Amino acid sequence: MSVERNKGELIKMQIIINKPFRIFSSILLTNVLIITMVGVLIYLNLFENLKTDFLFAHSMYFTLGVLNTVLLFILIRMVDKKNPWQLGFGLTKIDAVFSLIATALSLICVLSFIFILDQLNIVVAQFTFEKVLTIDFYRLLGIAMIGWFFAALKEEVLARGYFMMNLTRFNIVNMILISAVLFMALHFVMGDFDPFKAASWFKGGIVYAYIYQKSGSLTVATIVHAAHNLVNDLVIHGSEGALVLLNTKVTTADKLFYEIGLSIVLFILTYLFYGKNGILTPAENLMKFWNSKN
Repeated sequence: MSVERNKGELIKMQIIINKPFRIFSSILLTNVLIITMVGVLIYLNLFENLKTDFLFAHSMYFTLGVLNTVLLFILIRMVDKKNPWQLGFGLTKIDAVFSLIATALSLICVLSFIFILDQLNIVVAQFTFEKVLTIDFYRLLGIAMIGWFFAALKEEVLARGYFMMNLTRFNIVNMILISAVLFMALHFVMGDFDPFKAASWFKGGIVYAYIYQKSGSLTVATIVHAAHNLVNDLVIHGSEGALVLLNTKVTTADKLFYEIGLSIVLFILTYLFYGKNGILTPAENLMKFWNSKN
């Protein structure tokens, strides 16, 4: 009996040790892939095209998103010995309605934010809504939607799907917070440190993790994440096809206020759609998956 108990404790200890190692490995593999792609682009003298060529940039988002997702699927199969589709990729009618409303609210929030900044003379905004009447706008929109979806997908599979499935020894609040910290840290690799950006990434990690664990679908979290990036491009960043042109960049400090407001809206919306089983209780499919044997 003592031998059996010791063996069981040893297996439990191995699982505790293995899970942080798995998370570290997934982060390492992701960064190796990103650095490799950046290196190839620099070698081919194409890196600057990411800033100047709209189609090229989004084709790279798509390529990296697909490669990173496939890499993570292989990791889950080979290392975790699980079916990656069990992470949850469903999209029910309720999920679709939620995603559409979340996208619309994201657009309304960012437009309201810019309107307020314009009224306060913090920025001068030129609204170019007439673009929505042109075919070219929808061509650019379609390209951006595909690019941002796959860019968000790789992050959702990693930061919500993979991290959280390996954090199940913690309660749901700590799972969300730890995954959000790791999500924030991921962005430091390719970007400069900015405390307001860091706060925004951390906040985003919490919001998307909450949406994921309540809806039980990485597809839903990916759509909301991608929509957020897309509307920011359309309204704040002045990307090709933008609906608003600004005379100056919005500061990361100002932007954080809008991000927090949008987060509150998304939290409330998520609870209204998926909160019947409680504020923090995960979706049934995730509870079953997370409680399955490793």
